[in-house]
Amino acid sequence: MFHDFLQKTDLSQINEFKSMDPKKLTQDTLKSVEKGKNTILLTESGEKVFCFIHNNKGKRTIIPVPDFALVNYNWAYNMNIERKEHQLNLLKNLEDLSAVTETSNTFAYNFQGCASMCIIGLFTAIECYINDIIPEEFKYVVSQPRKTEIYNKEQIQRNIPFMEKLTKVLPQAYEGKNFFKNQTPTNEHIHKLKKLRDDIVHIKSDKTGENNIEILKRLLNFNYDETFKSVFKLFNFYHDEFIEECPCSEDY
Repeated sequence: MFHDFLQKTDLSQINEFKSMDPKKLTQDTLKSVEKGKNTILLTESGEKVFCFIHNNKGKRTIIPVPDFALVNYNWAYNMNIERKEHQLNLLKNLEDLSAVTETSNTFAYNFQGCASMCIIGLFTAIECYINDIIPEEFKYVVSQPRKTEIYNKEQIQRNIPFMEKLTKVLPQAYEGKNFFKNQTPTNEHIHKLKKLRDDIVHIKSDKTGENNIEILKRLLNFNYDETFKSVFKLFNFYHDEFIEECPCSEDY
């Protein structure tokens, strides 16, 4: 993973990076960094934090670049908390049929928007994670009777389908370690996540509105919490303690 690469590598030997002491940051030091170089902050604990310099109308600042898999997982997690509240409001306020008015649309809008973003964010987290943990020098070999195809990391990321990466690329890269070796309720949640995400992103219009109804029904009935648990297990299957459980009992 890129974060692991940063921690283990002597960056003085890599021209694309500029290491800096957080205590010595000034407008002049940021301005002196060559164009095209990214910045590494060296913390007191010894951790290297990947950053870039942003020029905001002549005033420079240094912005840390977080792990995109964790960002999207955290965003989806927070969307799920909000989604639960919207779903409760939707069903509670529409139970009284005499109270259904045009303003009731707000409950449906809020729920569907939040639930859809939760699904998309969680799926995106998996995509980011898969692409990040493919080893840099790994070659994915696809042997067929009349030809053999070989893909490098960039080609894998661009050309190999999502589920093939999960079920074939990662087991080959990690010498048989396969989260999808057996069909289980855990990995079935990830299959369902992908299917729902695809149908949301590529939703088809029809003259009856049935496609939209079907999406909303699936969003109402989707097993969000168990799917989050499945993604949690997937992440930690290939990378120990990639996500840590909160030691508290709160939803954050």
